[in-house]
Formats: sequence, C-alpha cells, structure tokens
Amino acid sequence: MNGLRDHGDVLGFHPIGDPVTSSHHWQGIQRLPGAGGQYLAVSHSGTTKAFTVVEMGSRNTEGARFRSNRLAPNVSYPATPPPSSDRAIADAWFSDMDYTHAGGMQASGSLLAVPLESSPSGENGRVVFYDMATPWRPVRLPVNQWGQTQEAGTASLAKLSDGRFLLILGRAHANNLEFYRSTGGDLRSTDAGFVPLDNWNEGELRSAIGDREFGNYQNLNLVTQCDGSLFLVGTHLNSATGEDWIDLFRLTEESGQVVITKVAKKHLYCGYPSPGYDSGTNRQCNLDAAGGVYVDPWGQLIVYGTEHDNDGPGSSVKMMEFRATFPNPGCDSDINRAFVELYDDSDFSDRGLMIDHPDYTQENYSNFSSIEGFNDKASAVRYCLPSGWRARLYEHSNFGGSYRELSGRGSLNLNNVSFGDKTSSMRFLYLGY
Repeated sequence: MNGLRDHGDVLGFHPIGDPVTSSHHWQGIQRLPGAGGQYLAVSHSGTTKAFTVVEMGSRNTEGARFRSNRLAPNVSYPATPPPSSDRAIADAWFSDMDYTHAGGMQASGSLLAVPLESSPSGENGRVVFYDMATPWRPVRLPVNQWGQTQEAGTASLAKLSDGRFLLILGRAHANNLEFYRSTGGDLRSTDAGFVPLDNWNEGELRSAIGDREFGNYQNLNLVTQCDGSLFLVGTHLNSATGEDWIDLFRLTEESGQVVITKVAKKHLYCGYPSPGYDSGTNRQCNLDAAGGVYVDPWGQLIVYGTEHDNDGPGSSVKMMEFRATFPNPGCDSDINRAFVELYDDSDFSDRGLMIDHPDYTQENYSNFSSIEGFNDKASAVRYCLPSGWRARLYEHSNFGGSYRELSGRGSLNLNNVSFGDKTSSMRFLYLGY
C-alpha cells in the first residue's frame, strides 16, 4: 500500500437511467477478477437492487489497471465523458427480501459477498452471495449469513489456506465487526453455511504506527499476502477534514480472539487536476461513497472510488483508479505497457501527468498547454520503456528545442539535470538500440 500513487487516474461509466437520484449514493465497488477483468459490481443505497454490473468495454487490459477512459485532445478531464461502451449492463435485484440498502462488497474469485440492511420491517441485516462467473448474469446462491443486528454495512470475504472462507460483517459504520468461517469450501453447495468465530469492537484496535483511529468505513476488503498473512483494507472520508483515506490493518489471532493492528494509512486525492480542485466538477471520487480494492494478476494493489451520484459528463458516474507508482508489469519488454509519468513537484508528489503508450494518441502531447495547464510544470519523472525505445521530453511544443531522453526504467528529479519546469511536449520513439 505504501507504493500506491496518491493521485488517481480519471475514469467513468454510464449508468442505467438515474439509479441513485439526489437522495442516495453509490455505496460499494468491486472489480471482478473473471472474464478478463473488464467488469465491475457497484452497489448503492435506497433501492431493492443489490448491485449494478458495469462492463468497461473499452478497457481490455487482461486484468491490469484500466487506465483513464476519459482522455480527449484539447478537452479537460471534467468535461470528458467515458466511451459509450463503458456502461452498466445488468442489475441484480433483491426485491424478494425486505431491505433497501446494499453496502460495501467484496469479490473473492467468482464469488461476490453483498451486505443488506435497512429493513422496513426491522429484520436483521444479512450477507448474500452471488456467483459472478458470468458477470453479465449474476446468480444468487442459496447460502446467506444473518447478522446479529439490523445493521450490515460492509461484507469482507477471503478464501483461507484450508479452502474455507472467512467472512466479516461490519455494522455501525464498521465500528463493530462480526467474524464467521464457512463450514466448507464450496459456497455454491446447497448445504453451505457459516459458524461464528468472534465479535470485535473498535476499542480493541492496536496500532503499529501510533494512530488508533478506526474510521467510519464504507468498505472493508480482505487481502491475502503471498505468505498467507491476512490484511483488512478500509476506505473512508474523514468528515472533519474532507480528506479521503485508505487504511491498512493486519489480522492475527491470540488465544482464539481476533487481533486487528493498524499498520499503514495513505491520504488519497480525489480531485483532478490537483488537490486544489478537489470540489465540484473536478472532484472525481469520494470515499464516503463507493470504494473498494482489487489485486491484479501480478499482485499489485489497485483502489477504486466513485462519486456519490451520476453527476459526471453526460450523466456518467465519475470514478478514479489509484495504482502503483510503477504500475505496469512487463513494461520493460512490452511497448503496450510502457509509460512516462510527469510530476509537478521534484519529490514525486502533487499532481501528475500519466502518459501510457497505448493511449498516446488520445491526448495532444505535442502541446502540454492543452493538457490541464501542464506546460513547463514537470519537475520529476518516472518511466519504464522496453529495449530500443526512448521517450523524449522537449523544451518547446511540437517537439522543438532541447530535449531530455529517457530509456529503460527509472526515476529522475528533472531539476538535477537542469530540465525542471521546462517540458512542453513529449513523444515515444523507437531507435532499435
């Protein structure tokens, strides 16, 4: 998580109609690992709909980061709608159950755990499960797990080393967590079920970083490290500061009791083009609305967030993707994974300009004045290019004046090579050596 870029890439999708209106909001988001990683599940409050399935039809990335789908020459991000192929295609309803709120979800393989609460008749909350092997046709499974109260705002799901599943149900803004373990390894089985393990309250939180805040999480996702260690990732908005945060917790066990230890946190910026534009049409996500994490096939953590409503260009839903600072595995050998990222500040912070080779034609990189005012702003650069390829940063627009040539992989403070605040255009070149 410490390797995440704190400024995200701007995305969006088109919903079916006006699903959330001004009274409700998008609640949870999960990128589904199956079917090439092109699908999302997005839940929201205020209906008897468990979630909406979104097909990111323009984003065929084999499970890697989507990259921005809102690039257009000479048009600023706030005014650029997503492609029409990036759209909601199906709804999963729960009109046969007495709830009006679906919360923060989690996908595990082809399974999706969805918490339901706000029962008009006072029923306890519960977690229901869907088979998402065919994302455009969700199938609700017979198994479900009732909560101990009417609240069920988040559901966290992970497969354990013995094949069974760990389920965490969060209530009261996830400040109280109920832990369950499945009785078997097949949740599609008609006799699948769960047994309770423990209850946990935020007052039990430990910290390895001196910060004992356990936020009002809209989403909590389990992540399994390669060595089998379990972590819990929470996304939330700090209401006092208006800042969006992601927090990381280690899960362990002592004498049969769950121990949760805070081990990292990161402030994420939902505004684009910079934190100073973190409001109105320039705010591209809000972790008080939908948030969720995804681990790509190469083991990289990616965070997704949406805005509350479909108030983006063309009534689209605004969304951001937060990825690693070196985000494209294979960039050393595949030009379609090559990238150059320019940073406003020499310490690789503040706003940036991400230039992925596959998207080079989607913006006017011959004139940075037309791209969010990034002309003569770059003070640092990170890059990764295959052998034989170069990226050139030019002093003037239209590839004029002196230039700085980049090759291979690296990070460079441009002030140290007398090229800070000078870049006005950029292009990729194949030289063959």
